[in-house]
Amino acid sequence: MKNMGIREKIRLGFLALGLLLFFSGLISFFELSKLSRSTQSMLGASLKNMELSKTMLDAVQDQNPALLQIIVAGRSDRESDSLLRAGREKFEAAISDAKISIRDLQGFDSVYAANISYNETVGAYLRDSLRKENVDWFVDIYKTSYSDLTSSIKNFMVSSQNMMDAKARRLEDNAYRATMPGFIALVIAIVIVLIFYYFVNLYYITPVLKIDSALKAYLDSKMPFKVTIEGKDEVYRLKERIESLIDQSK
Repeated sequence: MKNMGIREKIRLGFLALGLLLFFSGLISFFELSKLSRSTQSMLGASLKNMELSKTMLDAVQDQNPALLQIIVAGRSDRESDSLLRAGREKFEAAISDAKISIRDLQGFDSVYAANISYNETVGAYLRDSLRKENVDWFVDIYKTSYSDLTSSIKNFMVSSQNMMDAKARRLEDNAYRATMPGFIALVIAIVIVLIFYYFVNLYYITPVLKIDSALKAYLDSKMPFKVTIEGKDEVYRLKERIESLIDQSK
């Protein structure tokens, strides 16, 4: 570095600082992009879970009026059959959609098992819908099966939310890692600026001040012009030319 010119030294310092900030910014950009994609994926999965759970709950609840209508009438008809079929199709469609779109189906097995039990309970009743204990069946048997199914769906919602919370904590850690390169780059940039200032002061500012002080002493009191300068750059050559000029003037 001693044989480099002032312009090259300054240019090298700014180039090193610029490259550091560029690469740290590039790393932060990729990390933040990754974090953004993960956040969007997590929010999309959470929204999908909530929508499917709500759809399943609505589908089960839609069957209650049809069953009550059958209980009151003592038989099934086209309208009640249509309501039951629509509710069943809506529920099965939600389950199929969940199996395809949701990667982590933690807690979904209980929903699937409760749904099978629910269908068997309703199917057994419909095969003998003219029984006299219709109301007792609804209160004692159906409500238990219905409660198990809705509870399993709600538990699935809770477990999905818990998974989202865990993923959110991981995203928080990722956000910390994404900002760290920028923070580290800032610290290193400050260090580089201080080092750069040190070398500018050492090879440029201090020698110029020495030359100015020695030249002033020579002009004021004819003291010998003696300045020691590190390096062989423009400041050194300036000192040499001043010494040559003084020697010529003698």
